[in-house]
Amino acid sequence: MADAKTTNAIQQSFIDSISTIVDSKLAAATTPQNKVGIVEEDPSGYKCIVNINGSDFTCTLPEHLHDWISKDDIVIIQDLYGNGSNLTIIGSSGSTRSATLVTYDDEKGHNISGVTKFEDENGDLNDDIISLE
Repeated sequence: MADAKTTNAIQQSFIDSISTIVDSKLAAATTPQNKVGIVEEDPSGYKCIVNINGSDFTCTLPEHLHDWISKDDIVIIQDLYGNGSNLTIIGSSGSTRSATLVTYDDEKGHNISGVTKFEDENGDLNDDIISLE
């Protein structure tokens, strides 16, 4: 029969082994993360090149944002798995360009719409400045 000191050492070794396994599993676990970046070029379909902290990444651009996101926009990206393998643009927080149009609703007390590019007579997006008088 093992003495108390040996039994305690075996139990501690068992606990240390479990802790090592749990720690390694937790270190490998990934959680969603949000990042901020700047759109490098006008999106092409569902793909959009975004600069995040000095590196370019290809992000998915959901259909409902196709008309809203363009070059130089500041976008919010969700890194679904926290490892960079699935980056999706989930919104915009403005643009680095000075020519943008935002509509503010006085009754609601907040912005309700906005654009950062304008469509010309050919349907092409551009950075023309529109002046309202």
